Amino acid sequence: MLIDHFIREEQFYHHFQPIYDIENWYLIGREVLLRSNEFSNPEIPFCLAKQKEKLYELDSRSIHKAISTYHMAGYSKREGKLFVNVYPSTISNGDFPSFIINIMNEFNVSRHQIVLELTETEKIKDLKQFQKIINLLRKSGILIALDDIGKGIEDTQRIIELNPDFIKLDKYFAHDLYMSKKKQDFVRFLQNYCDAYKTYLILEGIETPVDLAFAKSFGIKYGQGYALGKPDVLEKTV
Repeated sequence: MLIDHFIREEQFYHHFQPIYDIENWYLIGREVLLRSNEFSNPEIPFCLAKQKEKLYELDSRSIHKAISTYHMAGYSKREGKLFVNVYPSTISNGDFPSFIINIMNEFNVSRHQIVLELTETEKIKDLKQFQKIINLLRKSGILIALDDIGKGIEDTQRIIELNPDFIKLDKYFAHDLYMSKKKQDFVRFLQNYCDAYKTYLILEGIETPVDLAFAKSFGIKYGQGYALGKPDVLEKTV
């Protein structure tokens, strides 16, 4: 069984993409992204794992390996956030809270460094119960991000109920932002909301120098995309 072997042997590794404060030009953290030689599309193994009811096993093993890589490269001793993609069903698993705390203790990663980035590809079945789990994790110092906002139909409810530390705005809004007043108005509205509720807005998909220059001039503080840095393996720190 391909996916069972893939998970058991951990036939995957991770790339890390930088996230910048484009207002002051400094690195605030990195998003960790699963990669493998077995699957060209990283979403495929997660889909296969879900079909085999192995999603929690793959997701948790990926998180463990990603944080281990981060630690072995020397980054757990430095400031900067590590944005770790995670499925809502993984967080809802009863073993997850102790699992994530144990990993951070094992690899000496500060809790304020870890940002659990909730994937938007899976629906949250019970938002109220999920909110309680999120609140417990946040009390322990772990931060929460919502990914690809502006792409899903339940985004508004998730923003209001989960009160995330970070909102990552889908790359659709970065593309030709300087040409679309409607996009600009929506981004401005969301930025005002974030400012009011002490949430950080990150614009994803900044791919060109023009998009980057406009995002900066428009007042967007945090950005991610090829114009700022492509996903790649971590270089070891001295």
